[in-house]
Amino acid sequence: MAHDAQTKAFVRRYYVFDYLTLEQAAEKAGVSFPTARRWKKQAEVMGDDWDKVRDAQSIAGGKIEEVAKGMLTRFVLHFSSVMDELEKSELPPSEKAELLSGLGDSFTKMTAASKRILPEVSELAVALKTVELLGEFIQVNKPQLLSEFVELLDAFGQVLNKEFK
Repeated sequence: MAHDAQTKAFVRRYYVFDYLTLEQAAEKAGVSFPTARRWKKQAEVMGDDWDKVRDAQSIAGGKIEEVAKGMLTRFVLHFSSVMDELEKSELPPSEKAELLSGLGDSFTKMTAASKRILPEVSELAVALKTVELLGEFIQVNKPQLLSEFVELLDAFGQVLNKEFK
């Protein structure tokens, strides 16, 4: 059975903005769950990721502190995944150091934007800037240790995460 665009929009609205499960959204709109799932996948292929919009809506509905923490958490997770990729890459140490520096700059900008809202962010920024400076120092003075340093950063990131949560 063909459904109109309005029905599809209702499924999306119930899922994204009313926080219903996809099954509940489909039922409320009067469509089958497989149809709703297909629409969701088709929308994602077209660049409309319902889950991302739902997450953004959830964050936007919260307090400013929660928004800042959410943004910072996502950035730290991204930072960690980039560090993992960097560790696994076959890049020469000089290129790794350059990428580390760029990543550090991005982190500095992110923390500067949120430290006024979250006092603990300032402490974390100092800790991470120290790690960044140590990485640059190792690159200049003992480049043969850079790969070991990058390898240890993942575990140390977890230590920082526990300390500043």
